[in-house]
Amino acid sequence: MGGIRPGQHVVIVIACAVILVGCDIVQPMKHFRLAVDGKDYFYGRMTTHLKPFLESKGYKIDLVSAANAIEANRMVAEGKAELTFINNHSNSNSQALGAEAGRLRTIMPVATRLFLAFSRNPMPDSATAKELFEHKRVGVEGLHGEGQLNIDRFFSEAKIKSAQLVALEDNPDVVIFWGTIYGVRATKYLEEGWYPFSFKENWIEFLTLNDPSLRPFTLPAIPGEPKSIRIHTVATETLLVTNQSLGENAIYELAQTLFQNRLELMNADIMYRSIEESFNPAVLLFPLHEGTVSYLRRDEPTFFERYADAIALILSVVAVLYGAIQTIRRNLERRKKEQVDLYFLDFLELRSDKNMSKEIKVQRLDSLFQRAVEQMTNGKLEKSDFHILSRLIQQELMMLQIH
Repeated sequence: MGGIRPGQHVVIVIACAVILVGCDIVQPMKHFRLAVDGKDYFYGRMTTHLKPFLESKGYKIDLVSAANAIEANRMVAEGKAELTFINNHSNSNSQALGAEAGRLRTIMPVATRLFLAFSRNPMPDSATAKELFEHKRVGVEGLHGEGQLNIDRFFSEAKIKSAQLVALEDNPDVVIFWGTIYGVRATKYLEEGWYPFSFKENWIEFLTLNDPSLRPFTLPAIPGEPKSIRIHTVATETLLVTNQSLGENAIYELAQTLFQNRLELMNADIMYRSIEESFNPAVLLFPLHEGTVSYLRRDEPTFFERYADAIALILSVVAVLYGAIQTIRRNLERRKKEQVDLYFLDFLELRSDKNMSKEIKVQRLDSLFQRAVEQMTNGKLEKSDFHILSRLIQQELMMLQIH
């Protein structure tokens, strides 16, 4: 039963060391599973940039395929992956996740996406979004997924009816997608003879009013490209998302890697200009992870730094009070000890006095016992000392009765 055997100390030390090394503080996670919607061109393009970029910085990234962005986010919420992407305006996606969305956290906005529309036939400059979409076959990327949910919501809010959503490859009259600035797909549609569409101010105002995560965006025409026009539209950000349970230090270091090397990513694609520390956390679809919060506040003084003087004063006062209390306590204990000594000296004196009559000695011992009881009751005599003294008095009284 008794205690830890000598050999067990080694096991305990090793176990503690293993736990310490594996914890977020000593060795933050560097191996992440990235869940990706394999049908989304934009997310796929981001993956081709971020995976080699992070691996060049010492990370290990495993790709996990998901049916769509909703399922990719569900995988992260359930702990089946650590990272994924989502458009910041995807409220419908969040609603589809239900309670599981509460476990998701934003690491940062990583890329800018533009709402782009191309018509198979030319549209007059005066054409509205309603004229562009109504009674048309509208090609959507991510049919039955994030893309369709967002477009359905837009059309419903704008009272656009009779628009049939189809896959991009299903002979649409109009194609819409969330692309990037001067992206490959936009160039492809221009080269194939499609006509870009510039939205009217009232449509843009309506969208941004209903969704604060969207913002107006004007894309200048490409110099030297005859079919390229100045496009007025809305923009959103793609968020890098994780689970709230991931370690603060792991996400801190991941955020630091992305923020400090953003120029390297911008050289790959201008869409990564969204990686900046001045973003507004209030409009994020999911709250910021504590690791990102810590990184963004890294230059702010800590609680102890801000209140160092006050804390020092409080500690000094506490130290003085502690010293005073200890001094008072020692004085009280000394007085109790002195009081006990007096009682024992009185007892020894009575016991050794051979000239005192038995009756008087009994009276004196009884009086000593009464005084000891009063002192113990008043807290001026320790119970243990009282019990010793009372036993000695009782023994002496019994001896006197025998003789």
